Amino acid sequence: MSGSGRFFPHNIKKILWDISGAFGDIGVLFPIAIALIMQNGFNPTALFLAAGLFYILAAYYFKITMPVQPLKAMSAIAIATGLSFHVINAAGIIMGFILIILAVTRFSVKLGSIFPVSVVRGIQLGLGFMLIKTSFGMMNMDISVVFVAGFILLASIVVFKKIPPLIPILLLAIALSAKRIELTAVGPVALSPGLPALDTLWIGFTLLVIPQIALTFGNAIVATEATGHILYGEKAKKLNLVNIPASMGIANIVSGIMGGAPMCHGSGGLTAHCKFGATSPRSGYIIGFSLIVLAVLFGSSAMAIISVFPKGILGVLLCYVGLQHSLFVRDILQDRAALSVALTTAIAGFVTGNLTIGFLAGFGMHYALMGFHKTMKFLEEH
Repeated sequence: MSGSGRFFPHNIKKILWDISGAFGDIGVLFPIAIALIMQNGFNPTALFLAAGLFYILAAYYFKITMPVQPLKAMSAIAIATGLSFHVINAAGIIMGFILIILAVTRFSVKLGSIFPVSVVRGIQLGLGFMLIKTSFGMMNMDISVVFVAGFILLASIVVFKKIPPLIPILLLAIALSAKRIELTAVGPVALSPGLPALDTLWIGFTLLVIPQIALTFGNAIVATEATGHILYGEKAKKLNLVNIPASMGIANIVSGIMGGAPMCHGSGGLTAHCKFGATSPRSGYIIGFSLIVLAVLFGSSAMAIISVFPKGILGVLLCYVGLQHSLFVRDILQDRAALSVALTTAIAGFVTGNLTIGFLAGFGMHYALMGFHKTMKFLEEH
């Protein structure tokens, strides 16, 4: 009896932490998904079904909760220009084949080997800055909710450390949004799977894939591998420069054919899930199953459900994740050269709003410093 009594509360505690970790990245997923549905005409059922399946399969394979996020540069361009989902699907399929080729040929490993730690930390720091900046826009929409959610989050982290930090915030969000949800219909939106037309492949490649490739490799592959090993250690042993692009490649091809959005494993999302409580694949199963339920049972009303989620709360979550992601730079603070490269990468990426420019600047500075030190050493020896 007493043994059972101890076991049950322990299991409940684990489940609550898993739930908290499961929804740690919704501050990125939901806003982009809403924009893609409203601006680009995506089928909500296809989008959330593909994301849910990807979450579950990635968690099962990698044995940790892997984030599933729309490809950010691609989504930003598509949303800003109003491209049709057909073009975006085509771009996702092309990106998928490119990633699989990189993985199968192991060229991804060779490319990854030229990324110095300082540039990776700079990418992580720059992304952290960008997440914080984005969070301010969300938080400005509902200041009173931001103060309440921020206070709850801070209290959960600093004072009530045994309480999963996202659980009370999710309860607050449900309380604020439940009365505003209007279910216009129940059930999925019919899927229309198919292969893209040839003209959409070219448009998708030139307008969306080219700007996305470098960012995907830097943030979603190299930085995700580095972040995963920092956060999970031995548990992240399957996280490498072959498995990550292979996973994203397969997912993007399937998602593109289904009518879903192009997706990736972002390093910021990995931090979000972990810092809010995801210590195993279970959180991936929870968010994945939740997205599938949303897609299949409430696809017709998906927008009515997620659009009422308080933007202020999403902003608070995103700001916290940005701060945590920025802190990865701590391990190079004593190395002035590495820190200068990281800061160059981060600042260039943040100021331009383009992490590709950031890591190109970081690369340039890193190898310029290497050349300078080699030249000085040569001169000293001769």
